[in-house]
Amino acid sequence: MVSELDNEHLLACSGLTLQEYALRHALPLDLLVSPDRIEAGAAQAELPLMPVAVPDETARAVLAGLRLAGKVHDAGSVCFVEGEVSWLDLLFCDLAQLAPYGFRFHQEYHYAPGTHRVVAKNRLVTQKRNLVGPWLPARVPPPEQRLKYATYLAHAAELHAGFLFLPFASNDEAEAATEFLSRELNVRTRHLAAGMPLLRTLTKADTTRLLDSLRGELEAMPGVWSRFHPETPEVTVSKEVVFDSAHFLTDHPAKCSNLHGGRYVLHVKVRGQIDPITGCVLDYGYLKRVVNTRVVERFDHHTLNYAGPELAWRSTTELLSVYIWEQLIDFLPELIELTLYETPQSWCQYSGPDLETWQRQGSQPLLGRFTDPALGHSPWRHWLRTWDGQHEKRQAQGD
Repeated sequence: MVSELDNEHLLACSGLTLQEYALRHALPLDLLVSPDRIEAGAAQAELPLMPVAVPDETARAVLAGLRLAGKVHDAGSVCFVEGEVSWLDLLFCDLAQLAPYGFRFHQEYHYAPGTHRVVAKNRLVTQKRNLVGPWLPARVPPPEQRLKYATYLAHAAELHAGFLFLPFASNDEAEAATEFLSRELNVRTRHLAAGMPLLRTLTKADTTRLLDSLRGELEAMPGVWSRFHPETPEVTVSKEVVFDSAHFLTDHPAKCSNLHGGRYVLHVKVRGQIDPITGCVLDYGYLKRVVNTRVVERFDHHTLNYAGPELAWRSTTELLSVYIWEQLIDFLPELIELTLYETPQSWCQYSGPDLETWQRQGSQPLLGRFTDPALGHSPWRHWLRTWDGQHEKRQAQGD
């Protein structure tokens, strides 16, 4: 008879952790975790003071990839790698590779005041000194790069509409990744100004080339290859943002030629497959950040006509929708529709080209009327300049 459920017992008899058991039976952890295990953390006495063995090339490359993915954290005298309950097999795979560093699996339980419940954290934990101790050789060459970047992709990359998005903690890391992917894998990337260092594969072909180049490494990690080739339902999600702007319509025959203001309401819709790990199509936080940076901050409490030459002539909801689409599609390749309300009774819906089509065709010519280099060089303007010159010459001769 087991008086209390714990991970050791559950893993031995069913292969489940306590958190997975709670999810399977729709039970709150509060009913399963004894008070003495809440906030207990990993007992340092359970962790080896020295690595089990000198880490081999695989262990070093996996650790480097996890660091690059932002998964390795310091907490006092220990280091830990945190994983998601929906992907524990990948965490256990990481553990098998990192075992020489003395990592151990530990499921920690904490009371989260904001949620009024006990939550679980799944972690691989080791003594910090095991990663930097004196057992290391004096000179250690860089870890194997293919496995390092494959590990990074598995833990940090996201697939959207056939494009891989690669976040980094620093510009130096993003630059190093750009150089490696280009040199070793012939993969092109684009840097996106998203408030953080962010790369995106330039085309869908670059995504395919990247994944195929690292297929052996990715297929060895549980669930990774299928995550990048999902067969999950497609759904549409939408985000609403609001901005207040003034504008006027040049040469308009009615009152809209006067400067006037109003509150614009923008609905941004994206459609894609549900990520089997996150359960989302797209993180709403990322969607909000992109739309705020690319649209709201540019237009809110500004005059649309002076926000850029594309809208200087006519800042209609139609042209504004086309312009907004081109500001977002690089960051949101799953974008399918914009709905822009100028008033509650007047709105515009627009579905523009997908990212590959937009890359091929370029910006909508309607937006470039007054930035087109050809403007001012038509035969009629040449005739006008010639005619004006001849007219002035005749006038001078007549005088």
